[in-house]
Amino acid sequence: MIKGLVQQESITILSICAPNTGAPKFIKQLLLDLRNEIDSNTIIVEDFNTTLTALDRSPREKVNKETMGLNYTLEQIDLKDIYRKI
Repeated sequence: MIKGLVQQESITILSICAPNTGAPKFIKQLLLDLRNEIDSNTIIVEDFNTTLTALDRSPREKVNKETMGLNYTLEQIDLKDIYRKI
């Protein structure tokens, strides 16, 4: 986690690289642990090693409970995937 100023505005950059197995559970717990540090000026650079949306999955791949829980946590913390918003 890096905190600093950009054009006199406080910004936090958080880099997350999840393990290949158990990624949704790992990320969910990490975000819950850091929720007090995350605000509207936080940028999370990530390699979640998991598919969060149907656009990222093959048609045969199902969404498991851990991924659904992670998506719910992302909504609760009000994080936006700007890759999908652009």
